[in-house]
Amino acid sequence: MSEFIVKIKEAREKQGIKQSELADKMKTSQQVISRYELGKTTPSLEKLVELAQILNVSLDELIEYKRVHHQYSNSLSSIKNQK
Repeated sequence: MSEFIVKIKEAREKQGIKQSELADKMKTSQQVISRYELGKTTPSLEKLVELAQILNVSLDELIEYKRVHHQYSNSLSSIKNQK
């Protein structure tokens, strides 16, 4: 299982770009973009950089690290349970 989630769909929709348009800009197919968005395929580092540039976001905005998110969620839960 991957340690991160690539938030392509969120960034793409924020820019008002369709999957097919993003695929054209990346010289790939709409199916590849769909597989990225569904988490079935993880883009290479080069593709992540290209996606970030096309979608006008930083790599940090494009990638959510599960471990950090999980640790943050656990910390919040423990604080909430102490009240």
